[in-house]
Amino acid sequence: MDKAQFIIQTFTMQADFAEDRIRLDAVDATGAFQSIWYSRRLADRFLPHFAAHAEKNVESGLPKDLLLSMNQEQLRIERAENPEPPVQPVADARPWLAQTVHLNEGPDGLVWTLTDDRNIDAHMVLSEEAERAVLDVFLTTYRALEWSDHAFPAWVRDAAAGPESVPPGALN
Repeated sequence: MDKAQFIIQTFTMQADFAEDRIRLDAVDATGAFQSIWYSRRLADRFLPHFAAHAEKNVESGLPKDLLLSMNQEQLRIERAENPEPPVQPVADARPWLAQTVHLNEGPDGLVWTLTDDRNIDAHMVLSEEAERAVLDVFLTTYRALEWSDHAFPAWVRDAAAGPESVPPGALN
């Protein structure tokens, strides 16, 4: 039996508290829908490789972490100013569990492949900016699930931390 190929055009990531997993609700160019679960274990193993790929394309006279942090903050500002509509889950969709993730170079960017190791492969081609956006969405979802963000590099975590809380009486 041939594997079903699904080319993700866009997705919305959600914290699935009942399953203690991440859920990607994805659509392809024809409007077909799939819901994909990610376990924490798989995400923890995959995210450092994903971040390393985003880091390797940085060339500048500035320190790499500083430039990446600035780029990440600019990405967050642009996403806040121009939000994408969320993918609406199909009522009777049965999520499938991603067992393996592959990252490969393609002519149009990084090819991110999720597979159940049996019947289904879902692919998404990501530009450098889209890679950083995916990292940001994963971080937001990790924090919603109250998972440790140790799998993310500092340039992703730090800019998303926001202002520290100020102790009472410290304001002038």
